Amino acid sequence: MTDLGLDYVPGLIAAYRAGFATDHMHLGYWPDDEALDWPAAQNAMMELHLDALALRDGLAITDIGCGLGSSLRVVNARFSDCTLTGVNIDPRQLAVCRETQPQGGNRLHWVQADAAQTTLADDSQDIVVSLEAMFHFSSRMAFLKEACRILRPDGLLVCSDILFSAPQTKLEEACLSVVTKDYAPWPQPLADISTHQSLAAQTGFQRASTLDISAQVLPTWQHIVSSRDDPLSSPQAAMRALHKAGRLHYIVSHLRKPGDGAQQHPLPKAG
Repeated sequence: MTDLGLDYVPGLIAAYRAGFATDHMHLGYWPDDEALDWPAAQNAMMELHLDALALRDGLAITDIGCGLGSSLRVVNARFSDCTLTGVNIDPRQLAVCRETQPQGGNRLHWVQADAAQTTLADDSQDIVVSLEAMFHFSSRMAFLKEACRILRPDGLLVCSDILFSAPQTKLEEACLSVVTKDYAPWPQPLADISTHQSLAAQTGFQRASTLDISAQVLPTWQHIVSSRDDPLSSPQAAMRALHKAGRLHYIVSHLRKPGDGAQQHPLPKAG
């Protein structure tokens, strides 16, 4: 396993335990300019991912980079007779996840593992989801290969990623350095949608859609960053500056492992 980094995690867990934050560890989503508050926008981001999965009872579902377990906690409450597996390299986050009790005959498993080496069996999962975690992984390609390996034929992966286009000014370069240092590990910050699409093809997936929802994520910063925060010292302010400059791109990909179509899950239209 690689060095954890993730120095911001203890503060997020403490805020969650104190009731000052939800169990989500991701940015918000504002569909169609809806006036959502911060918790509702974080929940909307989770629902955006779950809605694309055509979930039902009896599935084997794995969340890679599962955070504090929020997505699987919702699936556990809504569906029955599922095998739910959360994978995370960080034991601090998994300690929170393990407090969740299975419901409706579901089976919950929490696995400490690298995203590229989950220890799960070949062709064992119907669904893999990874919500806003790929940029922390040592290799996007290695993660996609692993997801394809553990998915059954016709299995579905929904994953989101934060990409940066090349900085155009010294200030943007400095902001990117602040983000990748304070939110480390962030080994491959520079990429674009075409990179994502190419990696999917190289790792054995059929691409259903790759969505750029950067505009719907942009309101995040007015909820979690003060106008007084300095982008040269605050990673959140640095991300806000890069986002407003058009350098930050929030991508959601819907990918399918090829099969005979017998177990195919419906997918959203390409965007």
